[in-house]
Amino acid sequence: MTAPRASVVIPCYRHADSLRRCLQGLEPERQGADAEIIVVNVASDPAVAGLAAEFGGVIIVSLPERLWPGAARNRGARIAQGEFLFFLDADCVAEPDWVRAGTAALDAGARLAGGPVLDLEPAHPIAVTDNLLQFAEHGAGRPDGPAIRFPGCNLALRRADFEALGGFPEQLRMGEDTRFSAAALARWPLGLHFVRGMRVRHHGRGSFRALVEHQSGLGYARGLLRTDLTPAQQRLAIQAVAAPAVVLKRLSYILGRTARWRAGGFLTAVALTPLLVLGLFAFASGLRRGLRREAQPPEPC
Repeated sequence: MTAPRASVVIPCYRHADSLRRCLQGLEPERQGADAEIIVVNVASDPAVAGLAAEFGGVIIVSLPERLWPGAARNRGARIAQGEFLFFLDADCVAEPDWVRAGTAALDAGARLAGGPVLDLEPAHPIAVTDNLLQFAEHGAGRPDGPAIRFPGCNLALRRADFEALGGFPEQLRMGEDTRFSAAALARWPLGLHFVRGMRVRHHGRGSFRALVEHQSGLGYARGLLRTDLTPAQQRLAIQAVAAPAVVLKRLSYILGRTARWRAGGFLTAVALTPLLVLGLFAFASGLRRGLRREAQPPEPC
């Protein structure tokens, strides 16, 4: 039996409700490419296993323990047979030709490829806010070209390159994709490519509490890892009085990227500014906590 050219790895922790749409988006007639699908069922959720089994040919890896996303992706990658590895989250839906677009980019010389992350629920204000806070730099209008990072919910690379990087960091609850991208960028400074055809839609968080908790966690990871922070910025951001400055800086970045790369999205972002600001204050609080810790990853619980 001939091995598939691509393997799609989907870590899934209690997301059976959204997994169906994710798997439907990967059906061969939508993707136009030969690919195997691997669902990593973290904590062995029977609902996830049952749903994945409804789709013929889907490989299910059930793990009894709770793992963070990087470790779950690595488990799936270990059994993948494809020359190319694609990573997608269970709360995302790949648009048609996602696999084909990524394969073409890797064939053309990209070492790490990723693309737009768009709204799965564009009428849900909290879900849209959640996506703006995370993916403003991954808009549909961004042109093909060099990049410096990709989220773990939408990236692809050769299996050989994945192994050369040592896989994803396994002990990070959040920020493992940022650390992975940084390692790839250090090894291949011109090898990360944004590919407009690699479009996925993300199911943003549905409640304000979930949004705030997630932003706090992202800020904590950013501080813990000192990501994109100069020593002077670290000294400033660790001060509580600097929170408004952190919020203003990130809000300006989000609005600027939205105006540039998300057609028609700027007015929506402006209307959602109160929610964005509240989410960013949670991020700033998490950032301070992370900066106060030693730069080492927390153990999973």
